[in-house]
Amino acid sequence: MNDKIRGKLKDEFQNSDKLKESIPNFINDKYLGGNNEKYMKMYNWMSRGYDIVETVVGKLKYGNEVDKMRKAIMDKLEWKENISVLYVSIGTGKDLNFIPNKIDKSSLNICGADISLGMLKKCKKNYNEKLDISLINCCAEDLPFKDNSFDIVFHVGGINFFNDIQSALNEMYRVAKSGTRLLIADETNDLITQQYKKSSLSKKYFKDVQMNLAEIKSLIPSKSFDIQTDILWNGKFYCTTFRK
Repeated sequence: MNDKIRGKLKDEFQNSDKLKESIPNFINDKYLGGNNEKYMKMYNWMSRGYDIVETVVGKLKYGNEVDKMRKAIMDKLEWKENISVLYVSIGTGKDLNFIPNKIDKSSLNICGADISLGMLKKCKKNYNEKLDISLINCCAEDLPFKDNSFDIVFHVGGINFFNDIQSALNEMYRVAKSGTRLLIADETNDLITQQYKKSSLSKKYFKDVQMNLAEIKSLIPSKSFDIQTDILWNGKFYCTTFRK
């Protein structure tokens, strides 16, 4: 783990034996069970072929639309060189390919957090030699970092069905520095209905589920300002930004 990221951990974790692991496990069992456990298991078994399947299906079905959407999301963040970045629910890290080209990526101290160890292992394989990146296995509702630690905090994919969306948003807000623009993005009901509920790989996990964007937006910490929501990818994805 990068020393700068390690220094952002809460005091009780600074000398934890878990830091000896290549991907430290700081999962709080309080937040397992329910949807968190269901989707953790889903992504763990999907992780090995996730990028290949997503790329093939994405290209065949949507052409370059997914890449355009990823770039649009990443362009909404306030990138600068020599800053600290927290990506919550990093998955395999594919969005990191769309950090603006003008930024020297080697200057960034990036931390990726995810509940799925399988996805984190794939992310480590993808980016360990390319970026200064530290990975932590934890729940979004219980981030192991000190207050006001990161210059950029964002989340793409997953928050729709977290066990405790309010706690996850509060945690992201807590660890962001004052003035930071935070970002959350996830699927709309259009994509959930048109793809996830029909795919043989995912339909059993999304049966009878619905997301409520208005409810999610209502849970953004009350002191936030400059709140804006954009609907991307022909209505399939939403992206909400807000400032601390």
